[in-house]
Amino acid sequence: MLDADGCPYTVHEHAAAHTVAERQALPFPWPQAVKTLAFTTPDTPLLLVALRAQDRVDYARLAARLGTSRSRLRTADTALLAAEGLVPGGVPPVSHRPGVPCLIDAALAEPERPLYCGAGTADRTLQIDSATLTRLPRAQVATLSR
Repeated sequence: MLDADGCPYTVHEHAAAHTVAERQALPFPWPQAVKTLAFTTPDTPLLLVALRAQDRVDYARLAARLGTSRSRLRTADTALLAAEGLVPGGVPPVSHRPGVPCLIDAALAEPERPLYCGAGTADRTLQIDSATLTRLPRAQVATLSR
């Protein structure tokens, strides 16, 4: 998808990192690490939310942004992630499947800098510039962290 959009990026290969401690041990600056969480609602089969690794999702803001209630918002389970070809800890901030909303927390947009994200598997990290990430065609920037 990034190639189709003509976006510059780099994929780094490394030993599999499944935990926060293993991710922090990788040779990427932790303040620039991005985590992507996957959610589902009755109206949205899959939704990706990217935010700084140290931040937490504000569920009330996220539900309001989606026009739904907090009680209808669910974390995607591992079966859904597996069906999408994704693994926990390696979820990228954008989906290769059309129609999957990708919400990017506004804190990732400033300042412009390289970001280090999941790349689909636990043994790869996607490096992408913050300006590129926030300008992707399916990316929607919103304040989603607390």
